[in-house]
Amino acid sequence: MNKKTIKTLYKIGIIVLLAVVVMVILVIKNKMPADSNITGIPIDSGAVVDSIAQQDSLAQISKPDTTAISHDDSLSMLAIPVAPEQTEKKPSLPKNVLAKVNDEAITTATYDSIFNSLPSQAKDYFKDDKADFLEELIIRQLLLQDARKKKIKNTPEYKSAISRNPGNKEDAMINALLNAKATMVSLTEDDLKSFFEQYKDQLPNKDYESVKEQLKPMALEEKQRVAIENYINQLKSSAKIVRNETWIKAQEALVADNPLSKALKSGKPVVADFGRGTCVPCKMMEPLLKELQQEFAGKAAILILDVGEYATLSRQYGVRMIPTQIFFDSNGKELHRHEGFMSKENLIAQLKKMGVE
Repeated sequence: MNKKTIKTLYKIGIIVLLAVVVMVILVIKNKMPADSNITGIPIDSGAVVDSIAQQDSLAQISKPDTTAISHDDSLSMLAIPVAPEQTEKKPSLPKNVLAKVNDEAITTATYDSIFNSLPSQAKDYFKDDKADFLEELIIRQLLLQDARKKKIKNTPEYKSAISRNPGNKEDAMINALLNAKATMVSLTEDDLKSFFEQYKDQLPNKDYESVKEQLKPMALEEKQRVAIENYINQLKSSAKIVRNETWIKAQEALVADNPLSKALKSGKPVVADFGRGTCVPCKMMEPLLKELQQEFAGKAAILILDVGEYATLSRQYGVRMIPTQIFFDSNGKELHRHEGFMSKENLIAQLKKMGVE
């Protein structure tokens, strides 16, 4: 299964990372196998998640902010799978221009200015993946261009935001644009029932009538997420985007220098366990994984990766709970993932399914 199509129980909605105001929602969906009775722990990797969950429920779904905008309510985006845009690789760009978005340049000075204005946690989040942060700025530029095109400056919401924060015009424009998109979305009874059916196995109370009121905000937020994601995809698919390929390749080469990237090139199956030393189920799994490292030496690579040390890698693979185990075949293709404690027996069973004896 490709990492871009992964399904998980946990809907990571709005993540506050950038000082600039941009909102896109990263969603990762993956059904947790029934063999896990020790649940994972949400990662605090600099992402601030406003989580809404039913009492004793395994389902945790982030809540987007569609209220009036102020600078303190700044929302951010993470990269999401998008439709191919009209990307041009030639002509090459000047060294100080990292990208052009419909002929508007994103320069190194612009990049550095925005990056340096980020809070420290957000800087840590992107410091080892500058190419990914450039993609955030490209989408921000697309949103800003569309906000201008739609004359968002004339809307009451924008004027109200500017009256509170006169120095944040671009932020207010983008946020007003995205809130307009979100507020256009309505929830039907069929939508709510579909949402319930999708997640009822993870709910302690499986009676629809009993939980429907609690599910309404979550189901609406999911529908809003899809609408905004589709909107972003449309912007990218119709955009003329030119990237500085020389700069991007240099950044990607730095990111690739990690144990997982090296293991995926080894021609052997790989199990990557993402955890942290302070996590109880992670501690329980560590000796099991070390035993597997010895037992499957030369047959498969068993990696123990700390999400603090490899924060960028964790983000790239959509790791939001610890521990998370991701299984790759000998070609580096993701075949399976599991969140929470996984017994040695089940780890071995999954390896055998992949043809590892």
